[in-house]
Amino acid sequence: MNKTIARYLVLNLGLFALMLLIILSIAGAFLGADKASMFFNSPPLAVFWIFLTGLFCTAFFFWKSLYRRVNLLLCHAGCVAVLVGGLWGSAAAHRLRASAGISEKLTKGTIILRQGQTGNQVMLADQTGTFALPFEVHLEKTQVTFYDEGIIAVYDAGGRFLGTIPAEVGDVYELPVEPPARVRVAKQFENLRLQLHPEGGVQPVEGEPDQSNPGYEVLIQTAEGQQHALYVFEQFEPHFLPNVPFLARFIKPRNPREYTSHLVLKKDGRVLTEKTIRVNDPLYYGGYHFYQSDFGQDQFGPYSSIMIVSDSGVRTVFAGYALITLGLFGQFWVKPLLHRRAQRGADAH
Repeated sequence: MNKTIARYLVLNLGLFALMLLIILSIAGAFLGADKASMFFNSPPLAVFWIFLTGLFCTAFFFWKSLYRRVNLLLCHAGCVAVLVGGLWGSAAAHRLRASAGISEKLTKGTIILRQGQTGNQVMLADQTGTFALPFEVHLEKTQVTFYDEGIIAVYDAGGRFLGTIPAEVGDVYELPVEPPARVRVAKQFENLRLQLHPEGGVQPVEGEPDQSNPGYEVLIQTAEGQQHALYVFEQFEPHFLPNVPFLARFIKPRNPREYTSHLVLKKDGRVLTEKTIRVNDPLYYGGYHFYQSDFGQDQFGPYSSIMIVSDSGVRTVFAGYALITLGLFGQFWVKPLLHRRAQRGADAH
């Protein structure tokens, strides 16, 4: 096979591969993130990625004119870097390196921690087992903030809705009852606990700081001068207290604005690094990115789901994108600009 036929074959195979890549990308957009990830990392697609990388590499041999066209060379080299980086960071490449004894590294997984908890066992993304990190992850604090605020709804003894007030300590509000009554949030607790009072009834106390049970003390004063104390928990439904003709319920905000988790990475009791992570603002350490992926809260307190992703191949992929950007910028902006200047100079002479 002479060089002309080989160039013709490589060119047509390259065009076919690019058309197939466009079709696969469109199909993957309808699969969803998880199915698309499995599809593009499947063995048949791995063969396709290697084949496409090989086609790009052969262009450096068959088309020497690339070396005289810097912008096209940058774009071409960038495509190769993106493909090589993606292959190097794939799950299959991780398995091959581990079996060869080169390195054993987590590809992608999730660790779920409660506030104040420490661990290093990561559930693998394919749910085939766990992976032990060479250091520990400590979740010092996790929380969610909302666009809207929580409110407290007040009811009478018959269950009739009387109105709502902000779940904030301070202002006094009028309740539409006869005779009139006033209501306010007297105190807010991070870990509300109710204890029996020696003289009867209950009294609120702040519990241990390493636990979470948010709550409020709500005071209602009637026109006759009687004052009733209600205790509202964010995580539990309320119930009527003896001799208290009112009921208060916490209504959670509905529109989350941001999830955050303060992570501290440790080894042998020594702090390696720490950071408050947010969605799209991960912590990077030891070849891994730690992403805030989910948040929850139950009767035991808040917990956070942290996605851990290997950085293998990421720098190569980013470098490839940078080369492609430079090549396109030079081809479609710098080159026409220089051409116009040269044309004006020729016209002036």
